[in-house]
Amino acid sequence: MADEAFRQQVKNRRDYLRSSRGKILVWTAAEREEDVMRLLSEKTLDLAAVRLRMPDLALFRAGGFTVLPVIDRNGLEALARFLQGERGRAEIESDSGANLSASADSGRIVTAFVFHEPRTESVSVTGSRIETGSEAGSEAGADYAHLIGDIPKQYEPAELYVYREWLCFPFYFRAAEPAEKLDVGAAVRGKPKPKAVIADWFLGYGDGVILLPLLRKFIDREARLGHEVHLIAKEKLASFLGTFLQDCRIYRSPESPAVYEAVLRSSLYRKAVLLPVSVSSPPMWHISGLFGAALGFKRPYALPAPVSAFYPPLPAEQAEELAVLRAAGCKVVGIQFHTGDAKRSWPEVRAKEFIALCRERGLALVNLTPLPYAAEGCSDWSMLPVEELFAAIEGLDAVVGIDSVCGHMAGFLGVPHITLWGRSFPHLQFPFTADESHVSFRTLRANYSLVPQSADIADIPAELVFARLTDILEGRLSLGKELHTAEDTLKEQGIEWVSGR
Repeated sequence: MADEAFRQQVKNRRDYLRSSRGKILVWTAAEREEDVMRLLSEKTLDLAAVRLRMPDLALFRAGGFTVLPVIDRNGLEALARFLQGERGRAEIESDSGANLSASADSGRIVTAFVFHEPRTESVSVTGSRIETGSEAGSEAGADYAHLIGDIPKQYEPAELYVYREWLCFPFYFRAAEPAEKLDVGAAVRGKPKPKAVIADWFLGYGDGVILLPLLRKFIDREARLGHEVHLIAKEKLASFLGTFLQDCRIYRSPESPAVYEAVLRSSLYRKAVLLPVSVSSPPMWHISGLFGAALGFKRPYALPAPVSAFYPPLPAEQAEELAVLRAAGCKVVGIQFHTGDAKRSWPEVRAKEFIALCRERGLALVNLTPLPYAAEGCSDWSMLPVEELFAAIEGLDAVVGIDSVCGHMAGFLGVPHITLWGRSFPHLQFPFTADESHVSFRTLRANYSLVPQSADIADIPAELVFARLTDILEGRLSLGKELHTAEDTLKEQGIEWVSGR
């Protein structure tokens, strides 16, 4: 389901992207491969590699690519000058090497690096971090999808290349020449190949919170067996998980189904596990159950103790503010009402009605994530890095928010919280659509869910949310700290349906 949605997104954007980016094919012999990879990685994040017999240059040119050969040191220097704007397309394509055809050297295995014109923003690689200009990070996933969509259909993803131990690129091969697939992951003698865990591009921070205890358990188990674990995830999730899984090698990957296919086919790994995100028919699964089953576990599983050593501490400014509120005898409640998905975001008018009710009753509210409007009367902690939200939420009396990261953190920590559902239900994703999926993304524990029958989050009134919050704070509604099971959710334990306005 997620893969199909992604492909549709790529298709919808392709015309725009084709008109806004030039396309470049750089082909090189194996001895120059690392040099070219290093040079190109400094210029663009949008990079794929095609390992095959001598490229069909006419095929790529017909697709609008500028073709650049690198067969020796002079060719590498010429490529560098081209990327710096010192050589034009006409000049580079006048070289004899650029005009070679596949028939001229059909027996030679080369690697072709395929990417788009470098951006004007600076892009640099430092250690395990990517530093980009403002546009580079936001457009990287879409541009990469555009790039792989433009590779001639005669090629298919089949291998994985890992560069500088942090970023992976899928290799492509001619579909008609499977014998030419090369083993780029030669195992170290006497040491078993690592295992890979691939996090779907669909997963966000909240899903990462659910994943944490399972990944921790999986990594520890594999370490006892002598196996190294590599985690492959999109940039933001890889960075988040890397804060808590420092004994696991983590690779940033572009947001593309081609990466999954390349890893699963790759000879780099003893085994590759793709974490599933959807189930097309009953029975319903909790997402942690799907993750756990893929990793070889069954629920219930033990959660790591929520000790402060697990996550970064709350910064001094926020810690002092919280202490002042506590000294004044205030109940402190965290809120998250907005995310990138409008259908999961509570409308501004509802949010402001709820905030006003809380202020009238003397509750202290802390806004945990950015809002597109002013939340008057709320402390603003939305500038905190997502990793520091664990410590922020641990110190709160309750959390009220949408189906997103703060609720998942509250569930992880056992902090009572209310989830306002929109677009999906606790037991069913994308109801009333062709993408309907029988998976629960409900938080791990201590949750009370308000669910509009229409799946429209605007149907949840502020008065109802405030009433249930006061029930929790005053002890009339007790939320247990046991893990919510799929059966609990199907029995509607801790779930209240809302009929509408």
